[in-house]
Amino acid sequence: MIIIGVLCACLGGLGCAVAWHQATDARQVVVMARAVPRGATIDGADLGTTSIGSAPGVATIGAEQLSTLIGTTALVELQQGMLVPASALGEETVRPGRHHVGVHLVAGRVPGDLVAGSAVIISAAPGPTDDASFRAEQLSVPATIVGTPSRQSDGSWNFDLDVPAGASLRIATLAAAGRLVVVHGTAA
Repeated sequence: MIIIGVLCACLGGLGCAVAWHQATDARQVVVMARAVPRGATIDGADLGTTSIGSAPGVATIGAEQLSTLIGTTALVELQQGMLVPASALGEETVRPGRHHVGVHLVAGRVPGDLVAGSAVIISAAPGPTDDASFRAEQLSVPATIVGTPSRQSDGSWNFDLDVPAGASLRIATLAAAGRLVVVHGTAA
């Protein structure tokens, strides 16, 4: 009986030690220091680290990989304080049948409330040198803002659009000629 009692005490102590180690075994993982919209490029201020214990089934990125994440793209909307799964960051891919077109538009041709992922409608408009008799060609193309739009000091905007492949050249040409307007919303 004494041997069984000693054996039970030893096994109980070993079980407590294992449980204690699992509960206090923390590792450093990447966490969002601030919210980042889908399509934005990750910079150092966007990321931080935190300690977590054993979390089976929770996808995380180890803190040792933090420097490799800078310059990647947010593939989903990331909220401040959330643990970052590997599938949330990477390189933005262009879907088949779609193109990304970079545009620079003057103030007044772009609504000021655009963010990455915004659904917009692209339309043709008179250019800066067209007179009042100009009749704009019919163009109404649904698109999505890719990345975070950048407002310039002169009030103009730079951003990328995800558009149907068949309309990309036409949109790029109209943008270069100053004859493109962006409407925030979706087609009816």
